[in-house]
Amino acid sequence: MLALLHKVEQQAHEQLQQAAILPADVRLRFDPAREASWVPGPHAPTTAHGGVLKTASRTVVSLKHGRFQACETVRQAAGDGPPVPGRSAQLADMVPAGARYGFDLIAHVGVETYLHGRSLQELHEELARHRPAIDIPRSTLWDQQQKFLFYLGCLHRQATPVLREYLAQHGPVTWLLDGTTEPETAVFLGIEEAAHGLFLGNWKIPSENLEDLVPCLREAADLFGWPDNVLHDLSPTMSGACEQALPGVSHFVCHQHLARDVGEDLYEVPQAALCKRLRTLKLQYRLKEQRRGQNEWLRQRIDCPSELVLADLLAGRAVEVAWDDTLGREVLLAFHFWILDYRSDGRRRGFPFDPYLLYLHRRLVRAGEAVDRLLAQTPVSCRTPQVLRNFQALLQAYRNDTEIRAAADLYERCYSLLMRLRETLRLSAQHMNQLRQPQELPPDEQPPMKRALEQLRQELRQQTEDKNDPDGPLAKIVLKHLDKYWGHLLPDQPLAAGECWQRTTNQLESDWGDLKRCRRRTHGRGKLTRDFQSLPEEYLLILNLENETYLQLVLGGSLEALPAKLAEASREAGSFDAWRRQRRPRLLGELPRRLLREEDFIDHLLETCVHYCQSPATRAA
Repeated sequence: MLALLHKVEQQAHEQLQQAAILPADVRLRFDPAREASWVPGPHAPTTAHGGVLKTASRTVVSLKHGRFQACETVRQAAGDGPPVPGRSAQLADMVPAGARYGFDLIAHVGVETYLHGRSLQELHEELARHRPAIDIPRSTLWDQQQKFLFYLGCLHRQATPVLREYLAQHGPVTWLLDGTTEPETAVFLGIEEAAHGLFLGNWKIPSENLEDLVPCLREAADLFGWPDNVLHDLSPTMSGACEQALPGVSHFVCHQHLARDVGEDLYEVPQAALCKRLRTLKLQYRLKEQRRGQNEWLRQRIDCPSELVLADLLAGRAVEVAWDDTLGREVLLAFHFWILDYRSDGRRRGFPFDPYLLYLHRRLVRAGEAVDRLLAQTPVSCRTPQVLRNFQALLQAYRNDTEIRAAADLYERCYSLLMRLRETLRLSAQHMNQLRQPQELPPDEQPPMKRALEQLRQELRQQTEDKNDPDGPLAKIVLKHLDKYWGHLLPDQPLAAGECWQRTTNQLESDWGDLKRCRRRTHGRGKLTRDFQSLPEEYLLILNLENETYLQLVLGGSLEALPAKLAEASREAGSFDAWRRQRRPRLLGELPRRLLREEDFIDHLLETCVHYCQSPATRAA
């Protein structure tokens, strides 16, 4: 029954779509005095409109209606004063002024490519199969992408009062402040409201310096109101910008950035020493060669993989095979592949939260100890192949190496100290389910965490003062970071009941990652330099289209209202061409084209250089 109802509903939807399709080459008249009707027939002006100023025709392409001819009658608006053109409001709701492609098509292109990551080629093919079929060149689709961002930015700016009122009613407000970039590109700076995930501000600035950051923060404060708190990374420039642009507003540093910086400083020496010694010993290369040789040995002597018995033995199944060379080599390869799986000891959190080189060292040590115990058994020792003894010798040489032992010992001590800090910050492996997890701190955990941090800081200070403590230099590294950011780690006042404190910028960084993955999925390139050079700052607003709160406040709860909202925003949007010229990508050192295209550019360039070099100021310098 449900299937039948679904089928009927689908057929009804298709019939409605078919009914909305206009006949081929149809001409529609849009008159402010008498809105859309067929071309034949009288169209008398009403009292609200004056005489006809002009009649303009253009081809309009709509996702819903297909292609048709729009004949618009422009009338003089009623009233005294100079002539004011009165245009069709119905046509303005369908297509931008002077344009050919409707708002529904612009919204569809923008959502499918920027939000869902589809390529222009895929969209071109889909529109060709659409009913009605729409044949648009890919270059034109790219233009519609740009128009989508243009109108989306206008819509966001017009929604500022609504967003400001909502934030004022649902405070306190915490800003997440962060920027992202690609090599040789400008910085995309974003401000996200932490509690609801609303993306408030977006800028494309040359670099993260005070001169660029301060105006952005002041503009955001003027538009959306001053925040109660700001959370950013460890950049001193970010801190300085917050203090200069938002005096009196508390700003805090991201705890995960702090733990990462501490870990990188702690691990720098042991990581380099252990890595250098491993390369000198060529242990990994020798193990690889041994593994390759054993694979070849088994391939030449085993006709079928079912002849291998180690997996059955480990599963507890009865196997009537004596210990021989084949089984011994199976055991050897089992050790090899267990060592190679050292990354599974981590949780894919990246360095320094997962020090994979230390995990590899631990497995090499455990494998060497296990082989020693195995070959100490007389029944095994007398039947084992020589290659297993060679494996034992390699691991013994590694474990007995003085430099390896010293580097590994230092690495383990650094690891223990970092774990102490992570446990205190509630950022241990048990707390970090995901690398980009927001890591909100409930109000009942703030006081214990503050006391634990104070205690850790005191213990580290005692360690640094104790000259006999071998971990004193390591404690000094951690203490240096804590002292530097101590005033920006925790709020002075406890959180209110039911209020969770955002203490990392992971939420915003995760959004950056989503935007970049979407672009890579669109064109298949790992490098995003060209994207970040050409994309305007409005691209960051795409994040809001997946935010339920933003959809409710701005779009009435659904993306289906996006075309109508873009049409409303277009009435005060200004010129698209002027917007595009302002955001035209320009390489570092590239002059404006109006200068490059002057007929006497080369002569003017030489004359300017010579005149400057001969000026008194230049000679004095």
